[in-house]
Formats: sequence, C-alpha cells, structure tokens
Amino acid sequence: MFLVKLYGNVVPYVKPPNLTLVKYEEIEEKSMNYHTFDPLNTNTISPILTCLTDIYKRYQPINEGNVATYIPELAKANPDLFGICITTPDGQIYQVGESQHSFTIQSISKPFVYGLALGDHGVEKIMSKVGVEPTGEAFNSIVFDEENNRPYNPMVNAGAIATTALIKGEGYEQRFNRILSMFEGFAGRSLTVDEAVFESERSTGHRNRAIAYLELNAGMLEGNLEEHLDLYFRQCSILVTAKDLAVMAATLANNGINPITQQQAVNPEEVRAILSVMASCGMYDFSGEWLYRIGLPAKSGVGGGIIAVLPGQFGIGTFSPLLDPRGNSVRGIKVCEELSQRFKFHLFDSHPVSQTCVSRTYTGAMVSSRRQRRAFQRDFLDQAGEKILVYELKGDLYFATLEKLTRQLQSNQQTAKFIVLDGRRVGNVNSSAITLLSEIKQWCLSQEITLMLTGFEPKTTVRLKANGWTDEGFVDNIDTALEWCENCLLAEQDYQDITVKDQLSLEEMDIFKAFTAEEMTAIAPLFSEVSYQPKDFIIREGEKSDRLFLLAKGMTTVSLQLSQTEQRKRLTTYIPGIAFGELALFDINVSQRTADIVADTEVICYVLEFDRLKTLLKTKPEVYIKLLQTFGKTLVNTIKRATLEIRSLSV
Repeated sequence: MFLVKLYGNVVPYVKPPNLTLVKYEEIEEKSMNYHTFDPLNTNTISPILTCLTDIYKRYQPINEGNVATYIPELAKANPDLFGICITTPDGQIYQVGESQHSFTIQSISKPFVYGLALGDHGVEKIMSKVGVEPTGEAFNSIVFDEENNRPYNPMVNAGAIATTALIKGEGYEQRFNRILSMFEGFAGRSLTVDEAVFESERSTGHRNRAIAYLELNAGMLEGNLEEHLDLYFRQCSILVTAKDLAVMAATLANNGINPITQQQAVNPEEVRAILSVMASCGMYDFSGEWLYRIGLPAKSGVGGGIIAVLPGQFGIGTFSPLLDPRGNSVRGIKVCEELSQRFKFHLFDSHPVSQTCVSRTYTGAMVSSRRQRRAFQRDFLDQAGEKILVYELKGDLYFATLEKLTRQLQSNQQTAKFIVLDGRRVGNVNSSAITLLSEIKQWCLSQEITLMLTGFEPKTTVRLKANGWTDEGFVDNIDTALEWCENCLLAEQDYQDITVKDQLSLEEMDIFKAFTAEEMTAIAPLFSEVSYQPKDFIIREGEKSDRLFLLAKGMTTVSLQLSQTEQRKRLTTYIPGIAFGELALFDINVSQRTADIVADTEVICYVLEFDRLKTLLKTKPEVYIKLLQTFGKTLVNTIKRATLEIRSLSV
C-alpha cells in the first residue's frame, strides 16, 4: 500500500478500479489529521476525542441485541467489536475503538448507489422506477407502490435492487467497476470485496431473489435479473471500516467533495437527493423515531455499521455488529443519540436568529480609490461619489441574512448608481444565497444600477457564473471597483483624464491654477523638465527628500515593500496634473523617502529642487509664501480626506 502526501495529508494512493479482487488487508494509516485514542498518552487527547472516548467507554459494555444470522458469514462477527469515527469537511479525523476493523457495508451501500443511478439517468427517470416514500415496514419487506408500479424507496431491499439494476455499463464487470470506483471515491482509498460474504449472500438470498422476480414480473426490472442480483449482493459485500464510513459521510457533508483527496465524488445535486432519502427512509421502520430523537440523515446496515451526516459540519461512522430487531446497530444508535443530545446536532434544533450580513456601508464620497485625481475631478467626485455604495459583508450568507441586505439596497435605490458587495469577510455561501444574489443582480439591472462583487472565494464565483453571471460582474479588489466606478462618473461629465500621450504645461498644473502670469514667470525658471522611461524609478525608498515633482505626462505608481517575503503593495497611482514629493517642503530636517515611485509609461515631470527656492525667497518673497501656502492647503485637504476615510472605515 503506497501513501502519498496530498494537500498536507498523508493518504493512501487509490489505484484505478480493478476486478481482480484480492484478500482485504487491514491497513493502519497515519496522518497529521488523525486523532486516535491512546490510553498511555492522555495529554495529547483533543476535547472532541475525549468526548468520543467517554461515549465509547459508556456503551462498550452493552451486550444487547444479536449479530445478523440470516446471512451465515455475518453470524461469525465478534459481538464485542465497537468503533466510532467522526470526520470533518476539512479532513480532521477523530476515532476510538475498532474504528479500522473491516466489515461489509451491506445496506449502507444503498444511498450511494442511488446517487450513482441519479447521475446515470436523472431525477425523472429514477422517480418513475423507484419512489421516495417511507414504508413503515422492515428492510426486506415485499411491499410495493402498486399505484405507481414501483418500490416505495431505494433504502428497502426492493428499491435497492431496482436501483442497482439501473446502473449503466457494458456487462457485469464494467457495471461493478463503476460501483466500486464510486465507493472508492467516497472513501478516499481502494476497497475490496469479502468474497465469502458475497457467496453466502448469493446462496442464501432467497427472499431478495423472490423480490427481484416479483419486480421483473411487474415490469419494474428490465434486463438480466441474475446479473442485477449479483451486482446487488456484491455491492453489499464491499469491505469498509467505521473510519471509511465517516469519510464517506463527511464527503456528503462537504457537498460531495472528499475531505481527504479533495476530489468531487458526487455532484451537489445528487448529495441533496441522497441525504433526503437517508433522512426519510434510511433507518427503515425506525426512520421516524430516528429523525425525531436524533435528527440526522443516516443509514444502517446489518453488518453493524451506521453512517450519519450533519451537512456542512461532519460525518459519523460507527461499527458494532449487535443489532436490534429492526436490523440497526444497538451501540451505533446510542452513540448517535448521545452526540446529538450533547452537541445539539439535531437538524431542527433552534438556531440563532439571523443577524445582518452587512458589517459596514460607505459611499464613494467617503472613501475613494487609490488613484490620484486632479483637483476639479476630486471636487466632482466629492459630490457624485454618493452614487457609489459599498457594502462590506461578513459571516455566512444564506437566505435570511441576504434578505436583510435586499431591504437596505431598496432603501438606497434612489441615490445608487453603482453597488459594490465586498465579500472578503464572508464565510459559507449556501445555495439559497447564490440564488438570491442572482435575483439582486436582476433587480439592479431593472433599476439601472451596476452591481459588482469583489473579495468572494473562487468557489463562490464559480457557482455564480454557473448561475448566469459573467466576468464583468467581478473585480479583483475593492480599490479596482472604486476606481472603475469613479471613471464611469467622470466619463459622464467629460472629466476623464488626459491621455498619457498629452503633456501639460507648467501653468496647467493643479497647484498653479490660482497663480497669475507674472507669478508664473517668477516660478517657471525654478523647474527643470526630466523624462523617464517605463519602469524607471522616479523616487526610490530611502533616497534623500530634497525635491518635488509635478507630473506633466504619463502615469506613475507608488508602491511599498511590506516585507522581504511579500509582494509590493500598491499605494496609489498618479496622473498628469498631480504633484508628489511635496511633503518634504515642510520637513525641517531633510528626511528619506518612504516609498518607491515608478513610471508606468513614458513620463515627463517638472522637478523643483528645494535649494532653488532660496532664490525665489530673495527675489519674490510674496510668491514664495503663496507657493508654500498652496502646497500646505493641498496637504491639509489630503489629510482631511484621509481622516474621513478612516472614520468611515472604523464604524
């Protein structure tokens, strides 16, 4: 058995399915994600494992029930065996007792094969062949839905045989290969068949054979009946462990993705169907009481196993061959009931009233993009920015939380032209939230509002695109979203930036809009024109701060190296008409630059070395003072705007 490291876990290498069935050898697998009870090392036991150990010790002495005897090989089971395992959707495994002892899966195979059949034929075809109604009868009852000419559900033997008969494939071997491969995808490792149990079931399965012939006679089955029966007997004889069952259950809890291999074992649509029939019919004529007392989708097997699922949270696998009269594991039921009561796992346990999913709301007038704007553009955006609404979302998104968001959106629809939903702090997004987000998108279109999403996890983006969203609905980050919205507002007023090919004169700089021609005559000689090529450093971090720059042509980016291991952080982008480096004018002690400024395109700057200001101070002191006051006012406005943003983002 080879072990491979996958996503930080050590997991068994799964061979392609092969019909050469070898004797099963129990494998002791070790992983950083395994938590196994060791009585000699109690200091390392996790709280969850402590709980499982307590439950194991409580119910291990129970000797109620009997092993299955109607299949001779099952009658040989050791009644003292008992194992418990819990697996989470991120691959954590907690196990106690004989959780890695192999036994045959038996009827626990039924919901998984049902999912495979759904994938083969679709819901309508399967529903016409097998219903989903509980019978209130034993698992091997010969009762049919005569009105619809079908078995009542796929969890009783009659329905399971009909379901297995629907599995596609060219002949027996290919069909069983598909079934075995499916189970291996759920378990995350290669599996084998207990040939002795298979032969025992085939030779003594007279009642199942009678059920199959009744179905054939009534037109419920088609094709080779003996082949269908052999497939059914063999699927029930696949060897698993309680740990395998827990991983399989966690795969269902994880929307069909195996938590160990990270592979999609079954489509999410089939997961819902599988869990539905498990909840309503999985425990036979005990299903109603099970749902009432324990409240988890589950399936039992006469081999002693029970599988239970809490969607989104974990999967449970238990093994104990002592069965009650209904064919369910006595210890397994008690374990699941204890866990449900201790931790309130029941599906219908009271849940907290939904809170709002909006942590903060602000407008484009309160918080702007990092792109620097010219003074007239900034003045315009200080007013028009109210049309840009940003909602920072938090926590899990589901119908109730998003419903509250829709009310907020409707209350702001009169002013909003752009809505940005920031999902950086969002957790799980369930299917109802995906649907409601798409409804919000359609509502925005009807109101002529542009809706954009940013910061959501890739898996959420993929699900939304499958629901009709296009790439235009997503942006990389909140700054890009704000900049795009600002550009749209500026374009409507013909306030767009000049092209990078144009060059502004010194007089056209924002800083000099209040200066007279005479004053400019005194100032112009102080500046020199300097050209830069793309990727040239205009300012380097650590350089002496002894000059300022006026950007006449092109674009530049200010960036900062946060650490040696991280990428550079973009702070802002400058466009023509903007001054930078002016803060050093007011620094009594000449300091060093704190960031890099790099040319994005061909750039021309008007550069003022501070030493040259001494000449202006001597010849035109009033112009010198006016120049300092103008730069000072610009810095004050920048600080005010930054303060407003900080206040807006701290609410």
